[in-house]
Amino acid sequence: MRKIATGHGVRRTTLIGASLAALLATAGPALADSLFSHIGGSFSETSGSFDPSRWQRSDGWKAGGHMNCTWSRANVTSRKGHLALTVDDRITGYDRYSCGEYSTHRFYGYGAYTVNLKAVKADGVMTSVSHYTGPPFGDPWDEITLGIAGKDTTKLEISYVVNGVGHRNAVVDLGFDAAKGFHSYGFDWKPDGIVWTVDGKPVHEVSGRPEQLPRMPGRLMLRFWSASGDTQWLRRFTYPGHPLTAEVASVTYREDPANLSN
Repeated sequence: MRKIATGHGVRRTTLIGASLAALLATAGPALADSLFSHIGGSFSETSGSFDPSRWQRSDGWKAGGHMNCTWSRANVTSRKGHLALTVDDRITGYDRYSCGEYSTHRFYGYGAYTVNLKAVKADGVMTSVSHYTGPPFGDPWDEITLGIAGKDTTKLEISYVVNGVGHRNAVVDLGFDAAKGFHSYGFDWKPDGIVWTVDGKPVHEVSGRPEQLPRMPGRLMLRFWSASGDTQWLRRFTYPGHPLTAEVASVTYREDPANLSN
């Protein structure tokens, strides 16, 4: 399995996960309200009107050795009404390059996630969307990811992780160049399956028992980053002499009723 970047670097101090239903059954109203305040409900944001109370710009760290850039808040900006995630040659920390990640403060559970974006065509870069939680938050590692590698922006890479075990399931032929315009990419996540979509149409799905699939609420992470090394996956990144920018036009999350009983 080739891993698309995972989320690290933030610590969660509340209990959210498989034991939530049992805990709430015995908790008083105050504790129940406190726990649910950390789990987000449905939302829709468009035209650059991203709510800063929902989102945060990552700064000063990176998600792993597969990257040669450090997340910088300066690399998450607004451009022509769109969210702009940039890779540039500013030195941040120990890395030669800086890159952009925008993630939610809250954790989100089962439901339909859709991100309308334009990817970047260039060797060694990745435009990706991840729904992640793991040890940095006190959880098992669960993740649902889709990504577009800059070496071939006519392909969508799909993967997921269940309690630390990775599954790289599919590379989907998009039938268009994701770097030439905005398209919607998403996944509909339920207790018994995940369906990935492109422009509202299913392109890949997996099914199973809840314990065989991601089931932990997680943060939604919008990312654009450059790779270290020279691999068949992403190829070597060579800075072109100017910043590279992926753009996000909108993000929508429609909560699944299963969240109320999970």
